[in-house]
Amino acid sequence: PSQYDLESEEIGHLVEKYFSGAKGIPTKHRIKIARLIEAMTGGTALVESMHGAGSPQAQRVMIFREGQLDKKIKLAKKLLGIPAGKKS
Repeated sequence: PSQYDLESEEIGHLVEKYFSGAKGIPTKHRIKIARLIEAMTGGTALVESMHGAGSPQAQRVMIFREGQLDKKIKLAKKLLGIPAGKKS
């Protein structure tokens, strides 16, 4: 869903209900994070076209091993204006 969907009088309550997650994490933060991930990765098609060899599991292992995910999480939160102390 988009920010417009969340703010919509007609469907905003449904977006809030079905896109909510951990208690204390605003739904709008989850939507921002999802859009950032979508934009950064280009969806699965981009990953598949860039990595023609190897299994998806091998790709996941290398991403977690070499990806410096903690740094990327902090940067994403900074870019999206999400307070650093929040889990997501």
